[in-house]
Amino acid sequence: MARSGSTFPQVDPYAAERALGDPMSALVFIKDVALLLKDCAIDARVARRDKWVIAAVAAYLLSPRDLIPDAIGVLGQMDDIGVAIWGVRQLLRAAGAEIVRDLWRGTDDGLAVVLGAAGLPRLRKDNA
Repeated sequence: MARSGSTFPQVDPYAAERALGDPMSALVFIKDVALLLKDCAIDARVARRDKWVIAAVAAYLLSPRDLIPDAIGVLGQMDDIGVAIWGVRQLLRAAGAEIVRDLWRGTDDGLAVVLGAAGLPRLRKDNA
């Protein structure tokens, strides 16, 4: 089910539907993304300065201070989501498609979603 005007036009909507179609698949996908971020943070091929970006994002998210206070309602939550998405995209782009593919533990559909959301070229996990 293709959705026009998607926030991430590079994401294959069919892969996203297969990877996130039911609650259990979505939970497994979230776990795989968390493991990917952890692996990127400890992988020697990813530059140290790029790892600091995700550390700064984590510090911001844990900090009680926000750009837009959470008391403002939905808008207050949106800045946290935006910063988190920006940080994850920065880390994955800095790592590059090859490293992301090497570190990905999930399904090929999940990999297609992650690469598309990060704006990286889609590669098959089993390509050399």
